[in-house]
Amino acid sequence: MHNKIKVYNENGILEEVEVIDFFQLEEYNHEYVLYTKNEEVDNNIVIYVSIVNQISNDEYQFEAITDSEEEKKVDEMIDKEIDLLTNE
Repeated sequence: MHNKIKVYNENGILEEVEVIDFFQLEEYNHEYVLYTKNEEVDNNIVIYVSIVNQISNDEYQFEAITDSEEEKKVDEMIDKEIDLLTNE
């Protein structure tokens, strides 16, 4: 069972998402979140990743990853996370 958090989306609307995992990369000063809105595409659940900023105890704001090198490193970390989750 995953935790649900409230987040302001890109339109400034507060919505609830299901967190799969939080993680950090040593070379970047960000915390990242791997999450889903439980949307299905071709019988697969869509998973998102964003930079996360905590606004209050139970509210967060997500930011897009805009640096291509950072995005590459995050993708590598996600691949590791998926490997761990599928081998449980």
